[in-house]
Amino acid sequence: MLALFAKQQDVRPFEVPGINVFTGNELDPTDTPDAALIFGGDGTLHRHLGTLALKKIPTLSVPIGSANDFATSVGIRSVADALAVWQRFVHTQTNTKLVDLGTIQPLHPFEAGEMLPPAEGDPAGEPWQGESLETLHFVPDGPRRDLPQLGPRIEHSQARRWIEAADEASRTRYFSCIAGTGLDAVISRQITRQPRWLRSHGGYVWALLQSLPRFQPPQIVVSLEIDGDWRTPVREPGMLVAAGNGPQYGSGMRVAHLADMADGLLDACFVRQLSKLRLLRLFPVVFRGAHIGIKEVEYWKATRVRIQTDPVMDFYADGEYVCPTPVELGVKPEALLVIVPA
Repeated sequence: MLALFAKQQDVRPFEVPGINVFTGNELDPTDTPDAALIFGGDGTLHRHLGTLALKKIPTLSVPIGSANDFATSVGIRSVADALAVWQRFVHTQTNTKLVDLGTIQPLHPFEAGEMLPPAEGDPAGEPWQGESLETLHFVPDGPRRDLPQLGPRIEHSQARRWIEAADEASRTRYFSCIAGTGLDAVISRQITRQPRWLRSHGGYVWALLQSLPRFQPPQIVVSLEIDGDWRTPVREPGMLVAAGNGPQYGSGMRVAHLADMADGLLDACFVRQLSKLRLLRLFPVVFRGAHIGIKEVEYWKATRVRIQTDPVMDFYADGEYVCPTPVELGVKPEALLVIVPA
């Protein structure tokens, strides 16, 4: 897929006779490429994650965007790296691996304005979530599991399964690196107004300096699902809250420093309200992950994360606007097939 600023000279070295490569801007059900090449950055990849995950197309991220944190996280730091990885794939098709993707679901606050975890005994929030169609007998309160399996009565054709999978993909918003809100969202919105040359050369720092003087920390509620149990460790004003599938964003800021794209977990980071001067002093340490352990910072690994803010704030993922808060974040394990260094 091509970013708006991709040029022919970026694409030409990757052209190989006999390999069906998709380099357009949209995938449809009739596309059956041998591989998908992303000529861009995290935002370009983000916009196509749903289809790439659905089709399990081997995907190579060629880092020519303003932020290339996903490519960096899988070991591709330059166009030369990407070309070497691509040439190996063309000859062997063995240098691929499956990585997790984060998922985002918008939520609706309860009437009391309080975001609570699911009721005990219903960890998924939906009484039928996680069940297969073959085991379900639906009644108004959810599935009946005490009845015989339906088995052959629910046999779906490949076309029906494809339609259902495509519908699920269209309703699920994926992210590859990090999603968050608070000061982070304000900065991301500011970055979208910058010229590309600035975004590629310290744009995050400039956006921080522009946004921080006017920023007022919102009240943040964070609920986490850890080992099957929900807990709510945060109900206080905060500077930002972010959840990472990968370790970094913003061209090298390792806010989720310990994140692993293959562990089926999100790494959640919350920064309490602190003086703006202290925030600026701490900012450089985020690039090496040294913020973990600082008293104003909380860090967890969780299966799912629910985030609510007061007032409602924008929620961003991979530098792209997604929806307003509140949201629930999760993980789809082994969702994306990535072409990587050996």
